[in-house]
Amino acid sequence: MNLRSLWTGLVLLAATLGAGPVHASLYWGHGVRSSTPSVCFVGDALTSRPARVQQVIDSIRDFERVANIRFNILGTCPSPIVLSNGNHWHGGDIRVVIPGTNSPFAGQVPGNGCPMFLDANGHYNGKNNGGGSWSNAPSDLGANRGCRHNLKLGDDADAFGVPWKDHTLHEFGHALGLRHEHERNDVSGATCGASGYGGGASSGFLTPYDRDSVMHYQFLSCGIHGNYGHAGPSTWDALGLHILYPEPVRVAEFVGRTVIRTTEALNLTSAWGARGANLSFAASAFSWRLSAVTYSSSSSLSTWLGAGTYPLQFSHSDFLGRTYTYSGTVKVLTPADYAKQIASPVAARASLL
Repeated sequence: MNLRSLWTGLVLLAATLGAGPVHASLYWGHGVRSSTPSVCFVGDALTSRPARVQQVIDSIRDFERVANIRFNILGTCPSPIVLSNGNHWHGGDIRVVIPGTNSPFAGQVPGNGCPMFLDANGHYNGKNNGGGSWSNAPSDLGANRGCRHNLKLGDDADAFGVPWKDHTLHEFGHALGLRHEHERNDVSGATCGASGYGGGASSGFLTPYDRDSVMHYQFLSCGIHGNYGHAGPSTWDALGLHILYPEPVRVAEFVGRTVIRTTEALNLTSAWGARGANLSFAASAFSWRLSAVTYSSSSSLSTWLGAGTYPLQFSHSDFLGRTYTYSGTVKVLTPADYAKQIASPVAARASLL
């Protein structure tokens, strides 16, 4: 038990300190989906363009590897239900249209009762006539159930004709609740003076700004590839999605050793913070309790303890009001006991590796 706690703490600390460059994530402010959003492709996409459909599915699996998201792939979007008022109700949370199928890629979005791209008089405004890609936010799902598709994905490709993975991830990132990274108001103007770089987004900063996020637009004059690459989610894209889509049992994650000597301080810190999260936005209400006594209400705990076993409770909330908890123990040993119970067994185990 003590050996496992020590080993886990050391691994977590080493992984944090040894992490490479990390990247950014910006919450859109339009909610999140369930952790199992359904995805379907409109029209005859599965038969007319099966390879492109598979590329999209393969790309979004990257998000499943970094957060508690499991896409429910429905295949072809189901036929709409016709409501009593004549409007359509389309199943599928994320309904994807791609070019080269029998479903219109540009122009007015099909569907009785679809409100997208309509002017004040209910007439199509022409703003979807081009080939640009876009996606609805999570909170748009109910309002746009009358629309045949709510994510439009083009075939933008590299010099070899391979569609950009990061372009697919960019649009699905919107569908999961992320905003354009380059629209932050804390971007460095000295870093890039290109038109469109920087904006008015002043809240929702899950992490610091970084130019390598898949949610960034491309600014080649500044060396920014953004959504036109194949790198996949960056480390901070992954962290942002991890925060937006936590595990069903929400555990308060921390970094540090819970088995220590009496000659050293107990130092524990929020794993979100250690990974680079902007805790002033992402988390609040931190509480570290040892033996039912509150020792810290910040994102870190640092204290000296005498020899003994201390029940540990760590909790905090996130910006969406969800609560995270952890219960365990802190073991404080004299140097002699630490050598016998921890150091020697760890050394023996290492010699067998």
